[in-house]
Amino acid sequence: MDEKRKTSISLPAPAEKLCAKHYATVMANLTFYLRYLRRHQPSRQKLRTHNDGSEGIIIVQVYWDMETYNALHSLAFALRWSVSYLICVMLMLAEDGILPGAEGLDPEDRGLPFSNCDMEVKMWGAAGYIYTEFLLFSPSQPSNTVRTKVQKDKK
Repeated sequence: MDEKRKTSISLPAPAEKLCAKHYATVMANLTFYLRYLRRHQPSRQKLRTHNDGSEGIIIVQVYWDMETYNALHSLAFALRWSVSYLICVMLMLAEDGILPGAEGLDPEDRGLPFSNCDMEVKMWGAAGYIYTEFLLFSPSQPSNTVRTKVQKDKK
């Protein structure tokens, strides 16, 4: 099993309850949410979208294996969203009842396959770089344990 690495995400303070309530569900069904959010078109023609911090920000310590980390960063990068914003959107979807098996979902979105993120480098050098990043879905499902710790900014 891939070692979990500690990182953090920043969520709007009002999302603290959503995080406590839905984070484990979102992580347990991560591929479902990645597939569901693929409906948004990737773009390089806009600025990155971040969480609104007008009501305060909480820092959430998370532990992800590299596959989870890469999958989240791959979709966030393609959509021009921060990973924190991506997680917040997933939490709001869970709060709204968008879960595997929910009514009205595309059949593709109902499955629970796991993801595999990788990249192919076509050129990388002083003149520039060209690479393709891809996220593949497979019918297998890995065991993915999730440990979270919500921590308020203490100073």
